[in-house]
Amino acid sequence: SRARSRPPWPTSWDAAGRCSSGLWDMPCWCCVRWCTFGTTTTTTTATATTTMALPALPAAAAATALASCAPAAAAIKSAILTGSHVLPVAGLTAISAAAVVPLTLVRQAYSFSVGYGAAVAAMCASLIGIFGLPSPLSKAAWSAGAGGGGATAAAAPQLMAYAGLIYGVRLAAFLFLRELVVPSKKEQIKKLDKTSRPARVPFAAAVGMFYAFMVSPVLYAIRSGAALSCPLGICSAAILSKVQWAGVMLAFLGLSVEATADMQKFLVKRDYDYTSSFVGPTGGLYGLSRHPNYAGEILFWAGMFLGGLPAFGKNVVAWVTGSIGLWGIVSIMTGATKRLDEKQADRYESEMAYKSWREDVKAPLFPFVNE
Repeated sequence: SRARSRPPWPTSWDAAGRCSSGLWDMPCWCCVRWCTFGTTTTTTTATATTTMALPALPAAAAATALASCAPAAAAIKSAILTGSHVLPVAGLTAISAAAVVPLTLVRQAYSFSVGYGAAVAAMCASLIGIFGLPSPLSKAAWSAGAGGGGATAAAAPQLMAYAGLIYGVRLAAFLFLRELVVPSKKEQIKKLDKTSRPARVPFAAAVGMFYAFMVSPVLYAIRSGAALSCPLGICSAAILSKVQWAGVMLAFLGLSVEATADMQKFLVKRDYDYTSSFVGPTGGLYGLSRHPNYAGEILFWAGMFLGGLPAFGKNVVAWVTGSIGLWGIVSIMTGATKRLDEKQADRYESEMAYKSWREDVKAPLFPFVNE
């Protein structure tokens, strides 16, 4: 093949992190891919193959790259802390999209799996950092309350943020590790790469906005603190505080149910990856519900919405975004439950083990709420 010429490799940088040789006299974005992935490279011409050492990327270039992100980060922080109308949710959307979009470029299906968990974790971690929330295990978390709600009212939003962080980290890690361990899952996710990478970006950004809607009750609960209010003025602060705490407990219950159900299903099915027979699980939580992992997810987000509800007051944006987020995830989970029931019925209808389990466990989602 015809050898193609290339500009000379950079040999030094100035204080601003610029390459000093030839066509490379520009900010070091163009050569960062070579500089950061190793110290040597091999180039091939029509006559010879040579190996040359590459200098390390200077700290000045890294600092320049980080500094370029500072204005955007400051704008997001300001919107979340003090922004009005749609600005707080827009700030959350930016954080969510920053987590979802890169992962969607890796695998299209990650927008609904690993990217989902990563986005929730990123938003809640950002809220913890932006508002300087103390650890729920520290005394400061229980003594920072102010106003009529007292210290415990201020602690509830903090627990919501940490619940979201735990939820997101656990879900993203579980889904990613399951993909590594279960070959069929890896193949299934790879087959869903049907769209070009540039075309995935707008969709991934829209998905990130939906995730921001789901987390928005946490944002408004933290911003409100102990200053809870009822839009009709018929509820006392004490009642609203109890409602918020009920939401916190429901969220942690849902988190526990989903995590337990996911692990139970994984442990049962991991050794039967390519089997065509029904293997369960049929006991534990799956003896009470056919899809307890989906039920746990609904409980979690219902709890997050309930925990944020007393902070909505007359804020129309809070009501709209929070309601859309809850309605959306409940619709997704109920739809997934119906599709999976139909798929299992078509696949295992002739197997006695499946028929017996289906007859014994009549609740698709919540125990005692039969189909």
